[in-house]
Amino acid sequence: MSVEESHDPQTVMRASDTRAVAKETADTRALGRLLRDARAQRGMSLKRFAAAAEISEGLLSQFERGQGNPSLLTLQKIAAALDVPLAHLFYKTTPDEESVDTESDVLPRRQCAVVPSGGRKKLVLPQEQLVYELLTPDLQRPLEMMRCVVPPGFDGRARPFQHEGEEAVHVLEGRLRAHVADDVHDLGPGDTISLQASLPHWWANIGEVPVVVISACTPPSF
Repeated sequence: MSVEESHDPQTVMRASDTRAVAKETADTRALGRLLRDARAQRGMSLKRFAAAAEISEGLLSQFERGQGNPSLLTLQKIAAALDVPLAHLFYKTTPDEESVDTESDVLPRRQCAVVPSGGRKKLVLPQEQLVYELLTPDLQRPLEMMRCVVPPGFDGRARPFQHEGEEAVHVLEGRLRAHVADDVHDLGPGDTISLQASLPHWWANIGEVPVVVISACTPPSF
C-alpha cells in the first residue's frame, strides 16, 4: 500500500469500524460471562432465568454467548430477575483482569483503595451507545461513584430510575436534561444536581455532543 493509499478516508474508516466491532465484541462477551456466572451461582436454569426477566430464552442464550446488544431496558429486567442492582452487571473488559480477584489489587477496605483509569469496571451498551464506568472499586462500600457517557439523542423516560438513598450528578461535558418526579432541570458543564433517589428520575441528552457526567450514590443502588 502506498503512502497515498494509507491515508484514503475509506481505508481509515474501515480500520476504525473494525476496531469498534472488536471492542463491541469484547464487551458483549464479557457481559455474557458475567450473566452465565450469575445464573450458575443462583442455580437458575436458562428457562427460569428467561421467564423471570420476561425475555425470550433464545435471546437470553445469545446474550450469555456474547452475541447481540442488550438495551438498557433489557439489562434492567435481567438485573431484576437476578435480584441485584443494575450496577452489579458491571464487568472488567481487559483479558488480564479476568482471573484477578477484585479485592486483591486494592488496599484493605478500611484504609483506602485506588482504581486506576485503565482498571475500571464497565457496563457498555452498544445499542444505546451508553458507557458506564465504576469509579469506586466495588459495590460493597457505603458510596458508589460512576462516570457515564450519554450519547446525543438519548432519552431515558421509558424506564425511570427509582431506588433508595441519595444521588448527586455532576456534568463535565454537554447538556443534560434531568427529570426528577415533576421537576425538570437543564444542566450544563459545571452544574450539579442532588436528589432523593426514591423519586422517579431519568435523563436526556438535549445537545449535539455526548454528555459526560460523574455521579455519586449512597448507598450503592444503581
